[in-house]
Amino acid sequence: MSHQESLGKYRSVCVLVLCWIGSTLSVDYPFRNTSLPWDTRVDDLVGRLTLQEIMVQMSKGGSGPKGGPAPPIGRLGIGTYSWNTECLRGDGSSGNATSFPQALGLAATFST
Repeated sequence: MSHQESLGKYRSVCVLVLCWIGSTLSVDYPFRNTSLPWDTRVDDLVGRLTLQEIMVQMSKGGSGPKGGPAPPIGRLGIGTYSWNTECLRGDGSSGNATSFPQALGLAATFST
């Protein structure tokens, strides 16, 4: 996989990170500006990350004992984050969050 392909796949992870970033930085980066388009914000964030940071975020961002969460990037105000959670049922493992019944369980209620 080329460097450009890796960055392309990493863009989708960055979208998730952009949704999660806290607001405690004294510097206001364009990727933190919710009034800007997603593409602008993602390009800004990816452009600020080093190749090493991208590699660590992609390899350590999954959940599980060996997968994550991804480590923080303090200089950008990005905290730890587990990017491979699914939101179909809500993210009940995030602490004070809403969790919904699994779609399969709902479908099974109509089974004769």
